[in-house]
This record gives sequence, C-alpha cells and structure tokens, in this order.
Amino acid sequence: MKETLLMEQDYLDAILEHCQDGIYITDNEANTVYLNHSYERISGLLRAEMIGKNMRTLVENGVVSASGTLSVLENGESITIEQSFRTGKRAVIISSPVYENAEDRGHIIMVVTIVREITEIYSIRRELRRVMALNREYANEIRRLEQELGGGVSVVAVDEKSVRMVRLAERVSALNTPVLISGESGVGKETLAHYIHQQSARREYSFLVIDWSVIPEDNLVGYLFGYEDAGTQEYHMGVLESADGGTIYMKDIDQMPVSVQDRMLALLHSGSCVMGEGILRRLDVRFIVSSLEPMIVLREKELVREEILQCFSAFSIELTPLRERRDDIIPLAEHFIRQYNRQTGEKKKFSRQCYQRLLEYDWPGNVQELRVLVQRAAIVSEGNLMDESDLLLADSAGGAGASSVVLSDYLMQKTGHEDGDEGMLSFSVHKQCSDLKYESARLEAYYMNLAFARYHNIRDAADSLGIDSSTFVRKRQRYKAMGLMED
Repeated sequence: MKETLLMEQDYLDAILEHCQDGIYITDNEANTVYLNHSYERISGLLRAEMIGKNMRTLVENGVVSASGTLSVLENGESITIEQSFRTGKRAVIISSPVYENAEDRGHIIMVVTIVREITEIYSIRRELRRVMALNREYANEIRRLEQELGGGVSVVAVDEKSVRMVRLAERVSALNTPVLISGESGVGKETLAHYIHQQSARREYSFLVIDWSVIPEDNLVGYLFGYEDAGTQEYHMGVLESADGGTIYMKDIDQMPVSVQDRMLALLHSGSCVMGEGILRRLDVRFIVSSLEPMIVLREKELVREEILQCFSAFSIELTPLRERRDDIIPLAEHFIRQYNRQTGEKKKFSRQCYQRLLEYDWPGNVQELRVLVQRAAIVSEGNLMDESDLLLADSAGGAGASSVVLSDYLMQKTGHEDGDEGMLSFSVHKQCSDLKYESARLEAYYMNLAFARYHNIRDAADSLGIDSSTFVRKRQRYKAMGLMED
C-alpha cells in the first residue's frame, strides 16, 4: 500500500512538473509548500527562495506585487488577479481554496494558484504602441514637409474684422479648451482650426478631420473608437485614439449622430472613454468643431445634446463672410496666386482690371470660391498677366442680365479648339453660386465627360486628367447618381 502511495506521488509530481501553467500551493497559513518548474520559468523566481516563505512576507518585500492566496484565505472565494514579480515578469493568477470537507466548505487546508504568463502579451502591446507612435511621427513629419512646400497654413488678415478674429484665435491656441468656429460655407473654418493647432503646443502632433457626411454609418463607432475584427481577432485603432496628443477638428457639429453623442460627451468631460477593445483609455486630445450656425441657433435646433454644446460655449469664434471684409479680397487673391506659382513654377499675376472685378463681386461662396476662381483663372490664362475675362465673371454673350458664362465657348476661344469630332460639351459657370461643393462637382463632372467623349475609354480618360482609373470610376458613379454625368 505504501509503495502504491509512493508511486501515485511520483506520478502526481511528474504531472505537475509537466504542466505548461505555473502551479503554486500554500497551506492554510499562506506558507509556500509547493511550486512547479513552469512557475519558475514564468516568474523568474527560484524554488529554493520561495519554499517555506509566507505570502505576506513575499508581498511586503516586493517579491510579488499582490497575493491571490491571502484574498482566498480572507474571503473563502476563488479570485483572478494580475500579478507582477520582482523579476519584471507579469502573469494572470487564479487562486482557489481546497477545503477539508468539500461539501460543507468549512475549513481551508490549502490554496492552489494557477499562473499564466502575460509578459509576452504586454511586450507585444508595448511594441504595437511604439510602432503607432513612430507612425504618428512619420505622419507629422510628412505633414510638416507638405506645409513647408505648400507655404504652411496661413491666415490672411488685413481687414479690421479679420485681424480681431486672428488675435482671438491666437489667444485661444495657448489653451486646451474646446473651440466652436461658426460661419457660412467656404468662409475658412477648417483653415482657422488648422491655424489654431499650428500655433498651439500640439503642433508636432496630428491634426485630424472628422467629416460626419463621409463616415459609413454601419461602422461609425468602430471608425471613431476602434474595433476588433471578429475573424482575425486583430484590433483596429479608431481615429480618436490615433490623434492622441493632437487636435481633432469636427465639421458640422449639428450633424453628429445621436449614437455616438454619449461617448463623445464622456470624452469631452473626463478625457477618458471606453475604446473598441473594451478598455477605458485616457486620451489627450483637443477638440475644435465647426458649424454653419452660431451657438444660439444650435441650441434651438436641439440636434446635439446640450451638455456637448456647453463644452464649446466658452470659446466661440464666428467668421465674417468675405463680402463683409472686402479689404481681405485682394490679399487673399494674391496669396492664392503665390501658392499656384510656387506649385507650378509659373509667374502668373493679376491685371488692374482683375483687381477691380474681384472687388465688385459679392462672393457668395466666400474664400473657397475665391480660391477656386484664382486657380481656374491661372489655368485658362495664356500669358503671365491674367486679364478680366480669365476670371469667368464677366458676361460672355453681352448684356448685363446674363447669369452665366458658357465655359466651352470660352475655352475654345482661348485654346483654339473647334467643336468637332471630339464633341465639346457645354458648361455654364453661374455668376451667383449658392452651393460651392455642387458647382465644383459640376465642373469636375464636365471635364470627366469631356475626357471620356474624347478617348472613349476610362484608362486614357483618367490619364488625361491626372487621376487613376479607380478614382475615375468611383467619381463617375457618384456623379451619375447626382445626374451630372452621362451613361
């Protein structure tokens, strides 16, 4: 019988020593009575220095960070905790009581702890975060170079109203408080937001834009807060987490979906939010939002929770339409033509008649309309000196009542093209623009129609416009749906 028990003990020892998980056993007074080889490997601690030691002493001396055994002896219930060792290794431990009588669960005779290593998991996480931080540095460096080549983010302010606005923006940039920028479409809200970021201490980190109109609704939460792929178990970081340390600019705050407003409010209030991997994470992000309407109108619409609007109520900047700050028109036009010349190597400049015509126009599309007009005029003008007709603001058919310029006739006049086999298509540039995005889409669709009519295939048409075939196809489908392109 004794030999049988010895054999069983040998078998038991062999089994325990071959377990991949660490096994750690104490008596009912928390004294260490057994640990296997896997525990030594996982913890980096030696059996000789642990056997006979009490868990209270081990915790006090910093050999282990916490003890599941002590909790079990105090509460009589199994417990799972994370534990780190003096060696720097980490593990998840599951401590469970062993009762003298399993039925009445009255007297604990020992505590058995299963130890599973997570050091490698933490190493992988640290490496992942290092790589993400490195990617952010690369992205920021690319952005810095792009700004240097493109002249950086510049805010042209000559008019007295603009000067006051820029001074306020510069004062706000020194703070971390959320900011609301309101104003008409095309007035320059994103440019001002980028300028505030560039003037702040966050300039070395990301400036990311959230446009609610282009985020897919079926993956809205995942796009913002991250998600875990159910198939691969791979975690995809959300745009908010990738902006850590930088600035988030949200277009049209009144378009924020109701489904994410609770999480956004938590992030605005505490700086913390539950990310897609289920972990509460603190983010260091500065928020700037825009709106077509001032704060008082946003509150009346009640599309956004009052608590969110309250976060942006302290600093609100309203941009004045371009037609109400006419002293900025010529400096802005000069700024845009300098950008064009820097990018193309040309030496375009405005004639005196151009300046006069620019000052007379009402600019319903604001600064964005002026930018597009300057680029278009520079492209269609023949010499370095742009004349009034290059602006495409003058009447083409005579008579002050004309409401548009026919671009095909104008281009044929400037380039010498004849309306022949290639089938020149007509395009009217309206003098009064109520929707600059739509008018820009009309112009792009016109050129795509023209290229396809000329080459009769997508690849050559796309090459002629300087875009790839997939972009041509995607935009063509979009413009077909809008009724701007032919089948």
